Amino acid sequence: MESSLIIYPGFAVVCLTFILYTKNRIEVGKAFSEKSIKGSYLKFYQDIPPEQVEISRQTLKNQFELPVLFYFLIALLFVKGSITQLDLILAWIFAVSRYIHAYIRLSSNYVPNRAKMFIVGLIALLAGWVNLIIGL
Repeated sequence: MESSLIIYPGFAVVCLTFILYTKNRIEVGKAFSEKSIKGSYLKFYQDIPPEQVEISRQTLKNQFELPVLFYFLIALLFVKGSITQLDLILAWIFAVSRYIHAYIRLSSNYVPNRAKMFIVGLIALLAGWVNLIIGL
C-alpha cells in the first residue's frame, strides 16, 4: 500500500487543530467585544471567562495531548515506508474520533458521549502502536 496515504488522516487532524484555533479566536473576539473578558485574561488566563470561551480553549488544548502521539505514529509509519490497510483504517478512526469528540465538546458537551469518543480514539491509537511494534 502507498505509504503516503498515511499522511491524509494526519492532515485531517492538523486541519481540525486550525479549525479549532479559528473557533477559539472567534469566541475570544466575541467575548472581548461584549466586554465579557478583559485584556488581562488574554495575558494571564487567570480570570474566569465565559463558558463558551473556556470550552473552546479546552477543546483546542486537547489537540496538543493525545494527537501528539498520533503524529509521532504517523511519522514513524511514513518513515518505515510500508503501511498496512489496518494502519490506515486505525489512523482514520482516530482522526474521525477527534472530530466527533470536538463536536460533542463544542455542542452539548455531554461527558459520557465525549468520553466514548475519547476511548474510541485511544483504542485506535493504541492498536496502531501495537501494530507498528509487531510489524518491526
